[in-house]
Amino acid sequence: MSSPAETEPATTPSRWRRAWPWINGILTAVLLIGGIWYLSHTIDFRDVQEAMGSANLWLIVLALLTFVVNGAVKAWRWRVLLAPDQEKEVAFSAVFWAIWLGQFVNVILPFLRLGEIARAYAINQQTGFSKVRGLSTVVVEKSLELVMLGLVVLVLLPILALPENMQGSGLTLLLIAGAVMVGLSIVAYQTNWVISQLRRLFHLLPQSIEAKLTNLLIGGLEGLASLRSSAALGRLLASSVLLALLGLLTPYLLFLAFHIPLGLAEAAVTDSALSLTTSAPSTPGQLGIFEGTVVLVLYQFGQTNQAITLSYAVVYHLAVLLPKIVLGGLAASRTNWRWRQDKS
Repeated sequence: MSSPAETEPATTPSRWRRAWPWINGILTAVLLIGGIWYLSHTIDFRDVQEAMGSANLWLIVLALLTFVVNGAVKAWRWRVLLAPDQEKEVAFSAVFWAIWLGQFVNVILPFLRLGEIARAYAINQQTGFSKVRGLSTVVVEKSLELVMLGLVVLVLLPILALPENMQGSGLTLLLIAGAVMVGLSIVAYQTNWVISQLRRLFHLLPQSIEAKLTNLLIGGLEGLASLRSSAALGRLLASSVLLALLGLLTPYLLFLAFHIPLGLAEAAVTDSALSLTTSAPSTPGQLGIFEGTVVLVLYQFGQTNQAITLSYAVVYHLAVLLPKIVLGGLAASRTNWRWRQDKS
């Protein structure tokens, strides 16, 4: 019979996993109550209702569909990263649902940011690609996104007066992401040398540990294969540019829907600001943080009508949150992803 000391490590994680939904739910309720109280004392909700009623529903639906297309393009890009020379052997549906699963997990458990790990497990279940290979491709993916974000901010600097917290971020992001990409590329092109050097180091360890580390090493380096293929790099660049365009198209369509006189450049700033503020661990569903960022950016561009900016921010949030919940929920059921499977 096991002693209490032996069983405690196995039960503690399970208790935490059960507690996290309650913690998220309580925090969400507190934020909702606090937010409603604050808004009720600063904004006439009849003005918000009027702003909502005057919005163009078809443009709102189109903005939502644009976000769904964005997720599909991300899936296609990840397919290239996973298998640059064998894309047709990887079912698009597998990467599509894994992408949305990751989004879903990050919405319901924002403090832990386990979405990337969840989709690595999902792609392992559906295609057999190792979890380490999946995670290493995510590193490349995030580096590409940082490069594009840095470029967008740098392009916008001479065009618009950006918020102070964004003015110095473009070059910083570009330098950091560029350095990471260069490092990954060097490792990708010097795979055999890297493996030989690390194997010498691993050889000093016990055999069981050496075998595990070697498998992890090979799996991780396999995830960098796309950086060795010029054709794959071209597809990665094209998809990253398309994703940047789709990212600014969603807020721009909503500008049109709410009759806000701002253009594509302002939409790009809005999307970039959200990318910066919502990438870190945050509140459940980025509640409050998303709306606050959008309202602040619009205020920087002279949009001082609180009813309109709040209505815009709420609808914008719903347009990106509903697909994550609906498609992510479907992905969770299709991939059979479970916490208990992922703790190993």
